Amino acid sequence: MLRSIGRALVEAGHEVTIWTEDPCYKLSDRAQTVSRREILDGMIVERLAKLPDSVATDIMRLADKLLFVPRLMLKAIIQRTRGVNYDLVWTATIPPVLQGWAGRKIAKIFGARFLYHCQDLYPELAAHMGFWRKGALFYRIMASIEGRTRRCADLLVTLSDDMAATVCALGAPRRLAVINNFPLEDFLDCRPVANPSSAPALRGDDKVQLIFAGNLGLFQGLEAVVDAMRLVETECPELELVLLGEGKALPSLEKRASGLSNVRFEPHRPYGEARRLIANADVGLVSLEPGIQRYAFPSKTLTYLELGVPVLAIVDPDSELARMITCEELGWVSPGRDSGMLRQALLAVADEVARTRNRGKPVSVPNREEALDRWKQELMIEASAARPSGNFGPLAVRP
Repeated sequence: MLRSIGRALVEAGHEVTIWTEDPCYKLSDRAQTVSRREILDGMIVERLAKLPDSVATDIMRLADKLLFVPRLMLKAIIQRTRGVNYDLVWTATIPPVLQGWAGRKIAKIFGARFLYHCQDLYPELAAHMGFWRKGALFYRIMASIEGRTRRCADLLVTLSDDMAATVCALGAPRRLAVINNFPLEDFLDCRPVANPSSAPALRGDDKVQLIFAGNLGLFQGLEAVVDAMRLVETECPELELVLLGEGKALPSLEKRASGLSNVRFEPHRPYGEARRLIANADVGLVSLEPGIQRYAFPSKTLTYLELGVPVLAIVDPDSELARMITCEELGWVSPGRDSGMLRQALLAVADEVARTRNRGKPVSVPNREEALDRWKQELMIEASAARPSGNFGPLAVRP
């Protein structure tokens, strides 16, 4: 997504530099061979070396994220002493709090404007899930740092109106925009060519397939879905749930689904293969723990819709996502998330899909170009504030 945005900004006349790290987030990423510095779609991409065995354990992954921040700060100081300058510094929200703080400080080093792209809202999200205790000193310190970062941002971007309302309730930023994510492009040159023998096969069965694609994490509440699949295993044997991806909840989900014939796990796959699996499914599953919509937005929804796959959403009924699915008739919203209500929702979805399968899938394609136009418009406002010419050069995008 960032590559798509950066390319659009280059086409609009901006100079874009991206500071990142060698691919290492997933085990499959580490197989990639990429240059430490290259020109990509007109952007300058500069990569920090990955740490040895940075994904071997959770501790190493955490260390890699935390050390990314001081490495960025050191790089910024060195670049500034060499006379390099930027008009705008843009960053996202991982690692939580620290990345935003680093973006704010780096913007100050360069005397640049600061764009904060809030893909999720920490530390509030961690407190909502019980990972950080709200009254604890650590939480108060993190909330204070993050609050200042948001208020100091010349432009703060969230993904939904729900998230924007949360941000404003905590202290309005200087300027706020809501720009949702959009379906990703499949940049084949960003990854090794997949082994054809490992590619997923096309379906040739009569099952009603429900797919969840993405991070199998702690915010999705997928345990309740697996429990509901156990309830419908006998009365609706044609219904199948596919969980595609990896994450911290994977071991517990596998244990919970032990013995079930209607729940299948697929490993993380390259984006092109994952899209093929999703397009083959009958329904895309979106599930969030209650209240999460105030702090994040499930962008997998947009991929489902782009591929013409209707959505079953297990989310708060008063959320923006639930309203969108209901009003635009993009699928179904579960009336609740306990096992009994999920059982009813699953049976209703399976029945409707079986009856309407030959009539074609509803297609609602999120418009990538409209989202990119919004980004260009917002950046032009920032550029006008920074330079009378109305163009940034150089523009440091999301270190």
